[in-house]
Amino acid sequence: MTATAIPAEETETIKLPISADDKTTILLNVEGAVKELINKLASKKEELLESEFIDGDAERTNTLNALPNSMTGVVVHYLVKGLKDDFDVEFAEKPVSLKVRASSNYDKKVAGKKRLLTKDQKNELLAKMQMSYYESDIAEGKMSMDDAMQSLKNAFEKKKEYEEMGYVLPVKKTESPYWKNEN
Repeated sequence: MTATAIPAEETETIKLPISADDKTTILLNVEGAVKELINKLASKKEELLESEFIDGDAERTNTLNALPNSMTGVVVHYLVKGLKDDFDVEFAEKPVSLKVRASSNYDKKVAGKKRLLTKDQKNELLAKMQMSYYESDIAEGKMSMDDAMQSLKNAFEKKKEYEEMGYVLPVKKTESPYWKNEN
């Protein structure tokens, strides 16, 4: 298929034709760190949410959650975004790897009032809200006081998010988290 530009009528954006039937494969040789980052973006790893990339920024968290959940999807997302930003070029239709197929597993759990956290995850989150959780890391120089305070703040914000959606995190270690209106 030859890529012939189809100019859009009202804007200067160039629209390239695309067909879901015409598929091919490319191989990308990248550094390990690049692949690791793409994988974290695609899988929305918890450590990425708590990293300097996001750092509690709601807008960046929303951006991360809106990314495709495959490595190919993430790469194509940023390729398409770069083409649009740098050259005002886009495809006539969204590439298949960017199409939203279904909501995330997390969204399905929230909608169905399913368990979001295990008892251990709940206990760890609650522990992270205590300064004592960070004392040994601070004493050993693995973490600064500012980092500990930021982590503490992030844990409080995360707990607040759960509570705002109606998810209860009981303080008692042996109790599982549950939804407010659950029997």
